[in-house]
Amino acid sequence: MAYVLTFGVGTVAGMMLTTTAIAVPFAYTATRSPRLNHHLGMASGLLGLGFGLVLAYQIGLVDGLFPATLRWPLE
Repeated sequence: MAYVLTFGVGTVAGMMLTTTAIAVPFAYTATRSPRLNHHLGMASGLLGLGFGLVLAYQIGLVDGLFPATLRWPLE
């Protein structure tokens, strides 16, 4: 139980630090440079979309989640 608790607390702390590190540039540029803030938002959105598309392609087509020919009944 102590291991699970330690792992959970470490995971939450790591996620908080990562989120803070990602949010700091947006918070800093929000008032100082709205144009740069807009470009940062667009860039992060496009990067996230690109990563998701590459991941979906890798899992869906390359790794065979969606095969080219379906076999019925599924084996």
